[in-house]
Amino acid sequence: MKRSIIFIIGAVAIVAVIAVVLTGMHSAGSPGQASSSNNTNQPAAATITYTSSGFSPDLTTVKAGEAVAFVNKDSSEIQVDSNPHPVHTDDTDLNVGPISPGATKTITVTKKGTFGFHNHLEPDDTAKITIQ
Repeated sequence: MKRSIIFIIGAVAIVAVIAVVLTGMHSAGSPGQASSSNNTNQPAAATITYTSSGFSPDLTTVKAGEAVAFVNKDSSEIQVDSNPHPVHTDDTDLNVGPISPGATKTITVTKKGTFGFHNHLEPDDTAKITIQ
């Protein structure tokens, strides 16, 4: 009887630990990945396009609170992140994360200043955005 209770308690504890681990893995993003709260449905005030040549335009200017669309016209996935590489801490709004070929991600920028960003998968591909 005592063994059965210990076995049941142990089994419940293992199931609980597995549930916590799986829940944590599901909700945690990779470093530098934009959270879904950065995505917006408002029209973009500016569009930044990525091709095999890099970002275009090299410098974009928008106002705080406006939306910026990142369009991937390359044949490979890109990952847009704030400078500096690899920590992405200058403006975390710019940590857009992965964008599949042909896809667009739109974010709302809020932090005023001029910030560099890059394709994390090709860190030499860079551009800047000024948020007024």
